[in-house]
Amino acid sequence: MKALILTLVALKALIITLAALPLQASAATPPVRWNGSSEIQFSGTSTLHEWGGKVAAQPFTVMVTPDASGQPSSLEATVQVKVAGMDTAEPDRDKNLRKAMNATGFPLITGTLNAPFSSLVDAHTKQPAALPLTLELLGRKQSVPARISHWEATDRAATFDLDFDLSLKKCGITVPTVLFIIHVGDAIKLHATVKLVRSND
Repeated sequence: MKALILTLVALKALIITLAALPLQASAATPPVRWNGSSEIQFSGTSTLHEWGGKVAAQPFTVMVTPDASGQPSSLEATVQVKVAGMDTAEPDRDKNLRKAMNATGFPLITGTLNAPFSSLVDAHTKQPAALPLTLELLGRKQSVPARISHWEATDRAATFDLDFDLSLKKCGITVPTVLFIIHVGDAIKLHATVKLVRSND
């Protein structure tokens, strides 16, 4: 009899445990997919004048993992830009730019993001203000502290501007001097307009 009672108690405990499993599984909120697009402007200086251009990022996806209350907890994304798509509105300069960036050997510039949402948010304004990107260019990776501005968001879409600076030398880009007198400055400024739309998936 004692053995039977112990068996029934163990069976009851097993049933309770199994019954709780679906509740535990449902408590984990799956990541939400946001479809992204971005237009990027870049600018620099030279001995004679300032110069600049533009390029569109390839369509990308941002995975947003919410916390138990439904608020963003972490973000993960990969954004790629085709070097061949960079346009300065001057064919000769475009050709030199692609040569300097070895567009054949390294056709893509890749930016990745994998960070808690709290690392984006300003402690005073409670709005996203920074984006900790990892940029891979010419096979080199570097951390890029990008600045967020003009943040606007609803439950279905978000738009914002992104600004950051790059060093040609740090990126491994060598631009030849033209006619021995025209030098290109080391600092490059980048400005991106970003749009995210929540997927219906």
